[in-house]
Parts: sequence; C-alpha cells; structure tokens
Amino acid sequence: MNGAAVESCREQDTHLAPVPALAFRPDTDGQEMHLVQVYSDIEEQRLEGFGGAFSQSAAQVFGRMPPQSRSRLLELLFSREGLAYNCGRIPIGACDFSDGNYSYCDRPGDDFDRAALEREPMLPLVREARRYCPELELIAAPWSPPAWMKTNGEMCHGGRLRPEAREAYARYLARYVKNARELGLPITLLSVQNEPKAVQTWESCIYDAREEGSFIRDFLAPALKKEGLEEIGILLWDHNKERVFTRTREILEMEKMPDIIRGAAFHWYSGDHFENLALCRRYYPQLQLVFTEGCVELRATNTTVAEQAERLGRSQDAVRGPWGFGELYAHDIFGNLNAGMNRYLDWNLLLDRQGGPNHVENYCSAPILCDTETGAIYLQPSYDYISHFSRFLPKGSRRVAVSRYTSDIEATAARTPQGELVLIAMNAGDRSIPMTVSDVNKGMLADWVLKPHSILTARWPV
Repeated sequence: MNGAAVESCREQDTHLAPVPALAFRPDTDGQEMHLVQVYSDIEEQRLEGFGGAFSQSAAQVFGRMPPQSRSRLLELLFSREGLAYNCGRIPIGACDFSDGNYSYCDRPGDDFDRAALEREPMLPLVREARRYCPELELIAAPWSPPAWMKTNGEMCHGGRLRPEAREAYARYLARYVKNARELGLPITLLSVQNEPKAVQTWESCIYDAREEGSFIRDFLAPALKKEGLEEIGILLWDHNKERVFTRTREILEMEKMPDIIRGAAFHWYSGDHFENLALCRRYYPQLQLVFTEGCVELRATNTTVAEQAERLGRSQDAVRGPWGFGELYAHDIFGNLNAGMNRYLDWNLLLDRQGGPNHVENYCSAPILCDTETGAIYLQPSYDYISHFSRFLPKGSRRVAVSRYTSDIEATAARTPQGELVLIAMNAGDRSIPMTVSDVNKGMLADWVLKPHSILTARWPV
C-alpha cells in the first residue's frame, strides 16, 4: 500500500511540489516511537468546503487585470488544480475593502435600490466563478446598516441599530438576499453583523447578545419568511473566537428562538481559542461552525509584496510575502478543524500589490496579489498552505481521529467521499522532525521526515 504525497517547504518555495509516495509496511513489531496515528473508523464533523470573500476590492482588482490573467485567476481559485474553492462571503453594501460608504437604501422611505446592487463589481466575478464551480455557495454579511438606521447617524465608528429601525432593517436584509439571488448570487447563509463587538474606523455596528437574538427572532426571521426565503440559514456572532461559544449559548437560550439558526461564524484576530470551538461542537452539534474571515494586516513590522517588488523586480517567483504568513494560516486551520470547524472562508480572494484598495488604508495581505498594470499574479505562501487543505479535503469529507507523538507536529486527517484517507502535517520549527504515519485500522506504517518549515499532504486508500 502506497500513498501519493505533496509538499510545500521554504527551501524549495514552490506550490505543491510532488514528493516520493509514502511506502507503507506492516506494523509487525507494534512500533511505539515517532507515531502520527490515523484512526479511519472514528469519524467527526462533516466538512463543507473552503473559500474566500468576493469583496468589492477583490472584484475591482480582478476586473482591471487583462483577460488572460483573469482566466488564470479563476483557475487558481476555483479549479480542482487550484484552491478548489466552493464557497464565498459577500459584503452587504460597504466595508473597508470597498470604495467608501454606501448602502442600498441611503435615505428614509427609499425602497431597496436594486440598480445599485446590479452595478456591484462582484456580480461578474461570482458569475465567472460559477462556471468553474456550479455548486458555489455564498454567505452574506453586512458591515453596517444604512446610516439613517443607526444611533450615531453614520455607517462607520460603531453605533447601534435604532430600535425603531429594526423592522425596516430586517426588510432591507431580506430584500437584499432576494434581489441578489435573482441576480445570480447563490446566497444560502446570512449573518446579522460582521464583528458586532468592534467599533472600527470603517463600517461597523454594535450588537450585544440580546439585541442580536431578538432581532433574529422578532424581525429578521419573519422578514425572510415573508420574502419566501425560509431556506436561508442564519449564522450567529461572526466575530472572534474568544466569545463564539458565549454568544451562541446566550442567543440559543433565549425564549422561542427559531430554527432558522444554522451555525456560528468566527474570525481569528483575538488568538487561537480552539477550545471555544470545541465547546460549540460539544454542546451544539447541530450547528455549522464556519470560519468567515482571517487575514494578515500589513503594518510597519510586516513586509508587503509591493515593497519586495520594488527591491526584487516583478518576477512571480521572487515577489512573495513572508513564509510565516502561510504557517499562520495553517496553524489556525489545523486548530479549527480539530476543534470541529465545518467550513473555512479566507478574507479577500485577491488584492493588489499594496494589499488594497481599501478606503481607510487598512491594507492586508491575501493569498493572491496582483499587479493591475502588468497583469502579473503573485502567489503568496498563504496560497500554498491553504491549498493543502482546500484541494484535498472536498465537500463531504469527514474528519477522522489523529494522535501525534509531539506537539511540534501539527496534523489533521479526513476520509474523503472518494474513499481516500488524507493526512496533512506541518513542521513550523527550524529542525527536521521524524514521523511514522500509522494507519491504525490496517496495521500499516510509513516513515517520513518533515523538513523545517514544511507542510505535507499524503493520500492513500481507506
């Protein structure tokens, strides 16, 4: 029994380099040392797939690229040979990665502005993506209600939804979903608010648990039903992991909460907190746990691709962000999966070389950065690392149990619908680490050495 394997590591700095297959042998002596054990018969959560955000910035950068570059970007993101993304997130109106403040109902008494929605640059990008992935699903999220519905009278700097505007806002969100679906945006899930605890210089709005729960129960669920959208599911929270369990519990314990709640959404900006996900999985096994945003903010201590391009030229091979960005992504995906995550969505699908455009200069890295003047495409280390998960853990896979002999190895495994076992393992340290892969149920072993700063994906028949 042999298993195909691919690897990415800093010394070769290439995407998914083929490496010799794992050569399995019978475990005749009951080996004890250096084991990474895979239990194919112990299945955990179902995986629903991977994706990223169709932000206005991502769509604008895509639209400014030449035709041949746009085709290549679609392949890199949505084909089986690329990231194989099958889901996405889409902002409802303005966010920091947009041209500025706007909504689809800017004045009291206005009806929903469908014409403004029809002008959104992400519509063509979504339609092109569906050519590669017909089963694409979208999660919609607002960064702020229209300014006139808020206590501070503006879309930025926090504020709250005015109580007397709750019915109008629920109607606004329901009409957005209905119109967007009619225009070809396959929205299946909706969150009430992106980051409801954060007061940001960009579009933001504050909700406590009771405000969020009562808005869902008393206004949003009825508005969706009135528009014939009962199949739309609600994701709670949509903010950092340190409160994902607390917020979920507080809302689900409210009286008469409707079954429209399908899951809880979370980000990574406050740290690991994998235990909070595990608590959600333990106490609310019926819910999807969905990672909806994470990125590396480009501050003075980070190196931007634009800076490297000036120093090194515009070679796709040369212009890459820090390798640690990729390891950060992988660490979070490992921890989230092992704690019960069902679905993973990165932030912007792609950005320009500056990490934008962004109307408040909140520049961030992305797995793909583009030069809109030359048409050059720069794959970042985060692209390499995400691909080890997104390409080899298709929708319908089931995570299976794994045990490691050392915490220096991060690992997860799954059983795919195609009848394969997939093991992904990472060494983020500076020394090589030996490991012996054990297929416990078959009693088979395969030896491997994880190079420093490398990630390995191995596949073999169940």
